[in-house]
Amino acid sequence: MKLGHGYKAKYDYVELLVEQREDHWRLKLLDPRHSEDIVHEDEFASAAEAQDAALAFAQHHINIQHNDTLVLRSILSWQEY
Repeated sequence: MKLGHGYKAKYDYVELLVEQREDHWRLKLLDPRHSEDIVHEDEFASAAEAQDAALAFAQHHINIQHNDTLVLRSILSWQEY
């Protein structure tokens, strides 16, 4: 499967993707531990806005939804693909 233009980052055991759609950007979380692919409910005007929302999205998923302990620093390093 070929991916379009976007950005990816890893936080703990989840992968975060910021993908460009026609006129907006989407934030997606991939969780292999729980076999989940979740798309953030908001559409973002820019990649930077989606990236800004990504850390809170990942932390909420790990800590609140799955009651797992967060042990990593609150920093994401984005790579373009």
